[in-house]
Amino acid sequence: MGPSDMHPSACDAFFGCGYCSEAYPDEKQLSVHIKMQHEGQKYLSVPAPLPSREQRLLHQPSAAAISKDIPLSEVNRHCTPEDCWVALNGKVYDLSEFMDRHPGGPTTILSWAGKDASKLFNEIHKGVKKIDSYLRPEALLGNLGVDESLMSDEFWHTLREARIVEIREEIDRVLSQTSSTHKADSIQRLLQDKILDSGLKTKLQRLETQKRVALDSEEYDKAAGVKKEIEKLLAAQDVAHLHEVPLESKNLSGGIPLSEVARHNKPHDCWIAINRSVYDLTDFLMQHPEQRNSILAWAGRDASAMWDKIPGRFPSKQWMEFFMRPEAKMGEVGEEPEKDPVMEQLKQLHDELRRLEGPSKADIEAAKTSVKVPGKTDAPTLSEESRFPKLAQISAGKELPFFTRAEVAKHTSSEEPYMIIHNRVYNLKPLLGSHPGGDDILWCWRRTLTGLQMPRCPRWLARRCRS
Repeated sequence: MGPSDMHPSACDAFFGCGYCSEAYPDEKQLSVHIKMQHEGQKYLSVPAPLPSREQRLLHQPSAAAISKDIPLSEVNRHCTPEDCWVALNGKVYDLSEFMDRHPGGPTTILSWAGKDASKLFNEIHKGVKKIDSYLRPEALLGNLGVDESLMSDEFWHTLREARIVEIREEIDRVLSQTSSTHKADSIQRLLQDKILDSGLKTKLQRLETQKRVALDSEEYDKAAGVKKEIEKLLAAQDVAHLHEVPLESKNLSGGIPLSEVARHNKPHDCWIAINRSVYDLTDFLMQHPEQRNSILAWAGRDASAMWDKIPGRFPSKQWMEFFMRPEAKMGEVGEEPEKDPVMEQLKQLHDELRRLEGPSKADIEAAKTSVKVPGKTDAPTLSEESRFPKLAQISAGKELPFFTRAEVAKHTSSEEPYMIIHNRVYNLKPLLGSHPGGDDILWCWRRTLTGLQMPRCPRWLARRCRS
């Protein structure tokens, strides 16, 4: 049977192996198949019918077809701070919004961006099964993996590309029927804007990096200062027309809508709604860091559903009577402002488009070469400057010096016993002889973790022996 007798409708889509019945959507894949399965044979391609597992998808909208499961190859593409996906225990989460209020800081999440972190997560958070309570509902993107009986991994990406074309056409159709234009309404979306000025993008990324470093070090005052610098930059007349990022709180005299509360969802800017009232708990977090995790889980949200679930814990009647100060109350929860249905439709389309397109190849390569995964021996061994290219900018103006891990590893004597504790370098000499747990534990960590990072320590230790 010659090529003219084959299925004509499949000629442009699939390449069949001339030696068996296998069909592939790409010539390169067919070439690899022939070399592996038919060793010594020359490349021979024949028109192939569409595989039965994929014929069922022909009459389905691509949006429905690609929404079942998410392959790990798709998760791998989303590995930048502005577009950070992580797989955990068979589910895929978008942690871009969560990383700045992660109890362990943003660095840990960034090191596993685009990967399956289930093993490390289960080792550190033994018994923790309620991760969804810390995340917003939209953070859960779907299940990990593709049902092999439904489609191949390659075909999933083919459908993704087809859906991207559909969304762009839909956006053009909606814009042609209205005079409205959709602009980025958050810094994360603004940084993903393909037409954003490169100079402005560089400045925003530098400030965002400084803010994350401050949050990782629990320097909330500095993080709030960086936030103000970002707002000042975006308020400049030459860039104000490029975005709709809210820079100041709206008029709160008529009540505070939950959409406004949702903007204040970080450790350095934390609002929470409880029983129809809105509270600013930013100062409380700085004064009571031991309660940070339970409060940040509801930052920017309505925590009324948890009221009195655990008496004495946040949020409960006893907790409010003991901890809450009158000046923390911002006002009452107000009605949501009326929304333009066209702008809401455009926002949904743009959100889906950004999710499917993901970061550019240049952004992905930059992210992969700048972060080293802790505990991974196959991770690239790079210099401190290569892993943290903005280190000099971040450290500029600091009173304390900056140390590389190689420099810390040299200070092992009793006169200069240096140690890294949560990204800071400490001289433990003043603590020797007065540590509540004895000096042996300090020298144990000194010997085993030279140049590495020790788990969190009490704040009094940081105050007594910071270098």
